[in-house]
Amino acid sequence: MKTIMTILFAGVLLSACSIKEPRLSFGKKCAVKEDKVVYSYIWLYDKEPGLPANKKNCDQIAD
Repeated sequence: MKTIMTILFAGVLLSACSIKEPRLSFGKKCAVKEDKVVYSYIWLYDKEPGLPANKKNCDQIAD
């Protein structure tokens, strides 16, 4: 379990290397991509363009 957590943590750190000013946002937020709504509880995004997801988009999820 410790090895898996280490690999996941290293993956998050390495994925942030491509973002110049990384930011984290917690809480369920949704983003519309083409005709689909994607959601996550943790968002890693660039400060300049901002977070593409918000709570309002979560209303578009079909039940």
